[in-house]
Amino acid sequence: MELQNSSGRFRGPCLVDTGFDGSIYANEELALLLEGSSPIRTDHLYTVGEREIECEVFGLNAHLITPETVRRVMDLGEIDILVPTRAHDLSREAIVGRRILNALVLKLDGKTLEVL
Repeated sequence: MELQNSSGRFRGPCLVDTGFDGSIYANEELALLLEGSSPIRTDHLYTVGEREIECEVFGLNAHLITPETVRRVMDLGEIDILVPTRAHDLSREAIVGRRILNALVLKLDGKTLEVL
């Protein structure tokens, strides 16, 4: 995944969570990239135990990239990035949710994932 704003770029792998409705849930690296930027709104997520996580929502341009060559293979346009307001709610990995997954056509052959 590659995400860009006026202050920098995030490139890295993301975990897929089919139980997450949103686009991307930020990790520490992504949260640092967005530090000082103005969120477009705030939102709340709820954990399995119904604990509320307040998040600031940022819009960033996103692309799927190949890990080997860092070549862009798909433009996702501007997507929402949810950044928890409490540092202890940050994930170790950036998490991709259903809002992005539902925009993809995936073909699985047991060995690789090909984005069509």
